[in-house]
Amino acid sequence: MMATLAQQILDRFAEGGTLARADLVLDADYDSIGRALGELVKDRKIVRVSRGRYRKAEKGQAAPANTISEAIEKKVRRSKRNVFLRKDFVGLGSYDAIGRALKQKTEDGKLVQIGYGLYAKAQVSPFTGKPAPMVGIKRLATEALERLGKEVSVSSFEDAYNSGRSTQVPTGRMIAVKDRIRRRIGYDGNYVIFQRAG
Repeated sequence: MMATLAQQILDRFAEGGTLARADLVLDADYDSIGRALGELVKDRKIVRVSRGRYRKAEKGQAAPANTISEAIEKKVRRSKRNVFLRKDFVGLGSYDAIGRALKQKTEDGKLVQIGYGLYAKAQVSPFTGKPAPMVGIKRLATEALERLGKEVSVSSFEDAYNSGRSTQVPTGRMIAVKDRIRRRIGYDGNYVIFQRAG
């Protein structure tokens, strides 16, 4: 008797190893494999570890999303950091479960998403009644860039002001960075402007 598609996929997993969707060469179309993978994740037989990569679930490993959400909140509360990367929470659950839990924390107002895979500690603003980061946008962006391994320096506007060459007070939203930055960092329509450091 021919094994089901889901069973054929399960048989491809080595104990403890990960497998990419692209590596699954089976006698089935792309959509059918996608549906079978989705069912296996739903049944907690496999865990999605990143986009298109899966591993076999260990017994008793899959934690409910609300438990992961609580673990994220605890980690954020105890940390002295203002900025968190998605990878800070690896190990608390599967890729999808962490994504759902982070979404829940932003909806609860405990975190604010400030960029792709970037989150900041938040509290309700007394002015707007909406969740806002606990520190200013420039400090957030500087911390985020440093966590991403980018070298930050003073912008030309700040340098001119500090040295007395200009009387124009810098807005504080411009940061000089040695590397090229493609991502936007900010929240609620306010974004930091990046200047290429010389």
